Amino acid sequence: MSHISELTVTGKVQTLVPAYARRGTPSLFAPVASDLPVGSAIAVCALVTGDAVEGNSRWYRISEDAYVWAGACTRLSPCPAFPEEQRMRWKAVVFEVR
Repeated sequence: MSHISELTVTGKVQTLVPAYARRGTPSLFAPVASDLPVGSAIAVCALVTGDAVEGNSRWYRISEDAYVWAGACTRLSPCPAFPEEQRMRWKAVVFEVR
C-alpha cells in the first residue's frame, strides 16, 4: 500500500447513502467488495486519499483490503486526535481599519 497516502485512525462511521466497499484500492474503478445499505455501521482502520468523488478524495480503509468513500458516511466517531506534526499552524494577523 505504499502508493496510497494513509493516516492510521480508528473509530466508527455509518453510511448516509447506499455505498460500495471497494476492494484493493480507494477508487471508483476498483472491484466492489460489498454493498453497504444506508445506516451500515463500519469500523474504520485508516483515512486514505483516493479517487475524488464530488470533489472529495477522502476514503476510509475498513479492512486490510477494502475502502469506502468518506462522503457516503457520517463523521468519524470518536474524532481522532491527530499527531502534533500533522496539525496546521495558524498565525493571526490583525490589521487596523480606518
